[in-house]
Amino acid sequence: MKNITHIFFDLDHTLWDTDKNSEESLNELFTEMELEELGIPSFKEFHIQYRKHNERLWGLYAENKIGKDAVRLHRFMHTLQDFNIHNQDTVLFIADKFVERTPYKQHLIPGAKNILSHLHGRYNLSIITNGFLESQHIKLKESGLAEFFDHVFISEEIGINKPDPSIFHYAVLKSGAVNIENCLMVGDTYQTDIMGAISAGMRSIYLCPDNSTSNHENVITIKSLDELIELL
Repeated sequence: MKNITHIFFDLDHTLWDTDKNSEESLNELFTEMELEELGIPSFKEFHIQYRKHNERLWGLYAENKIGKDAVRLHRFMHTLQDFNIHNQDTVLFIADKFVERTPYKQHLIPGAKNILSHLHGRYNLSIITNGFLESQHIKLKESGLAEFFDHVFISEEIGINKPDPSIFHYAVLKSGAVNIENCLMVGDTYQTDIMGAISAGMRSIYLCPDNSTSNHENVITIKSLDELIELL
C-alpha cells in the first residue's frame, strides 16, 4: 500500500478494547448495586441483554436517529426492563456510573501499542470516533494512546457522525493532508468506518477478527492490527 501519508484510526473496538473494558465496569457495578437482589439471575444474562441493546442503539446514533442521551440511558433502561425492573433512579445511577468509570479502563486491542509505535513518526496519525466527547480523551490518556496521535476528531465535537463523508473530509483538511487519496482509514465497523471513508474517497482497512470479508475493491480486510506492519 503505497503513497499513504495520513492514517486515521477508529478508537473503540479498533484500538481500545471496548468489550473488555465495558464488561469489567458492568461486572463491578452489577456487584456493587446488588442487581441479583433485584431479580437478575446472573451477570452473564445481564451482560447479554446489555450488549444487544447497546449495539442497536449505537447503530441508531450513527444514523442520527437518536441522540447521545438516548444511548446512555436507554441501553440500561431496556436491559433492566428485560428483567422486569422499572426503577428510573436505578437506570440513571448505573448510566452515570458506567460513563464515569469505564473510560479509565486500560485494556487495548492486541497489537495496538505495537502498531502505533511502528507507525508513529512515519505517518501522520489521527483518531476519528463517534464516541462520547467526555470519554474519548480520557480513554486515550489513561490507556497510553494519546501520545501517538496528532489529531483527535470526535463526532460530537464536530457535529457530524460517521459514516457521513463530511466528517472524513473535515479530518483530512484539519490534519493537513494534501490529497485524500493519500489517506487511510482503519476501523472495525464496516458501515460506519469503512463505507464512510470510501464514500469520502479514502482507502480503507477493515479490522475484522471474526473472518468476515469485504468484496469492495478498495477494502483490505485484516484479522489483527499486526498485519498493518506488512501492508504498510
